[in-house]
Amino acid sequence: MIKFKKPELIPLLFIIAAVVVLSGLGVWQLERLAWKNAMIADIERAQLEPALGTLPQDVSNVDYRSVALTGTFMYDKTLHMVAPPQGSVTGFYMVTPFALEDDGRIILVNRGFSPVGMESKPEGAQTVRGVIRPARPKRMFFIYNDAQKNVWFYEDIPAMARAAGLALTPVVVEAVGAAEAGVYPAPGNGKIRLMNDHLQYAITWFSLAAIAVVMFGGYYRKSDIDKSPY
Repeated sequence: MIKFKKPELIPLLFIIAAVVVLSGLGVWQLERLAWKNAMIADIERAQLEPALGTLPQDVSNVDYRSVALTGTFMYDKTLHMVAPPQGSVTGFYMVTPFALEDDGRIILVNRGFSPVGMESKPEGAQTVRGVIRPARPKRMFFIYNDAQKNVWFYEDIPAMARAAGLALTPVVVEAVGAAEAGVYPAPGNGKIRLMNDHLQYAITWFSLAAIAVVMFGGYYRKSDIDKSPY
């Protein structure tokens, strides 16, 4: 039968606290996993729906829906969203206000990547095919948007509305299409990629908790030397 020495109070309290914290982080990651799986399922269901030809008045539940909306671009109000370079070419996502033909509401359309001044500007009524994306929230370490320089790191729709001098409906459509070399803006492909590493993180936290318990037990386990009369 394995026997253990009586642990000292402070190390015992420390290991208890460590196991509680590590296990709590593991449980939290499992909760995040369930939330992310539900989100992915909702996105898949939304993308199976037919494309919207008009926007409903209530736009609170249209994220990830495909659309085919007709309207007119307001190119002079284009907002420049920071984008990663495409090869050696630097530029921005061209986020352009788009006045809907059917009811006059104005939404934002991310037309895709383009170097400044190289984007095409087709005139007249245009039909935009794309996917409604939720606006990117400000992250903890994001640099602040600079409205005066027209450089945006995330979609702050109220601030964008003020910068453009427009009443914007809170909808962002990402244009989808086939990109052509040297033709800008280069639209996205419409694929939704969400990182879902929560199971791996949960396993890591639970493993660390188990390792901490094993190491603590190993340290206080009575060895054969402890049993020796010499």
